[in-house]
Amino acid sequence: MKFEVKKFKQFTDKTGSLLPIYKSKHLKNFNLKRFFFVYGKLSYPRADHAHKKCNQILVPIFGRLEVEITRRNKKTTKYILSSKNKKMLYVPKGNWIKLKFKIKNSILLTLCDYNYDKREYIQSKKEFFTK
Repeated sequence: MKFEVKKFKQFTDKTGSLLPIYKSKHLKNFNLKRFFFVYGKLSYPRADHAHKKCNQILVPIFGRLEVEITRRNKKTTKYILSSKNKKMLYVPKGNWIKLKFKIKNSILLTLCDYNYDKREYIQSKKEFFTK
């Protein structure tokens, strides 16, 4: 499966904002098992690993971040996700992912279709590129 950037709609009024995510529209063929929030620091990249079984959808809640994805053929693609551009990114398993936060106090929502299992992660680039 390929990477996919999807637009989402945010509703804002004087009282605040609402960001709905619909299974039928945004999560088609995606069986949500868990989600978590990532709060990044500007000086330190996050993630920097690959998944064997877990597909993810990345949703910027606040701020801006760069998502760098490297395939096994060593081709790298960079995406900028921002709460202002209202786009989410689907990242299929088997890709190396690195997050770089560009705005202080940025928040990323990550949706996963696989329960947490530390054995499911590939933490070594050497292992990732030799499989």
